[in-house]
Amino acid sequence: MNILFQFFVTVGIFFANLVNYGTSKMHPYGWRVSLGLAGVPAVFLFIGSIVITETPTSLIERGNETAGQSTLRKIRGVDNVNSEFEQIKAASEIARQVKHPYKKLMKRSSMPPLIIGILLQVFQQLTGINAIMFYAPVLFQTVGFKNDASLLSAVITGIVNVLSTLVSIFYVDKVGRRVLLLQACVQMLISQVNIPFCLPLILLPNLLEYTCMTSFAVYLFC
Repeated sequence: MNILFQFFVTVGIFFANLVNYGTSKMHPYGWRVSLGLAGVPAVFLFIGSIVITETPTSLIERGNETAGQSTLRKIRGVDNVNSEFEQIKAASEIARQVKHPYKKLMKRSSMPPLIIGILLQVFQQLTGINAIMFYAPVLFQTVGFKNDASLLSAVITGIVNVLSTLVSIFYVDKVGRRVLLLQACVQMLISQVNIPFCLPLILLPNLLEYTCMTSFAVYLFC
């Protein structure tokens, strides 16, 4: 479910780039249309958050076992959910028996996975991926692309982003997260080292543009 959430996020970014490219020719009010259309998925999300049912686990953990079992039947589409229902009840009971979880989290035995988890997220932000995704058109304009070309390049990076997520969906269970992470780190390092070297090549504009775009694409793919 988590990886599907990430996949739909990348699809949303891709469609946002398509909208920006399509409205760029609506001078001078195209940016208003672009911002306004962002409200459409927000409305669907708001309506969906109202009608969506709570998860069986959440209901059972709060003591609403009847509602939890009923929701579980609705989700599974079958009446016989007793086995899964009992498993959820047992897991919830074990979770209730845990006292002072944050105190146990700070124990020496818990520190290695805690530090690794924190550092992975910190370094993910420090790679600058958010800046590249948010300011892709500006970055492409900086390296020589025209306005329309920079927006189109942002669309291409959106496609690369979606494709890279699909690759991770299909291969994460086959090769493991560690292998995907290590090979992605190597490719990102190569791309990030390549970008500052290709930026000063103003005497070769075509080579500059496409080299930088390729490096950005490889970086996003990882």
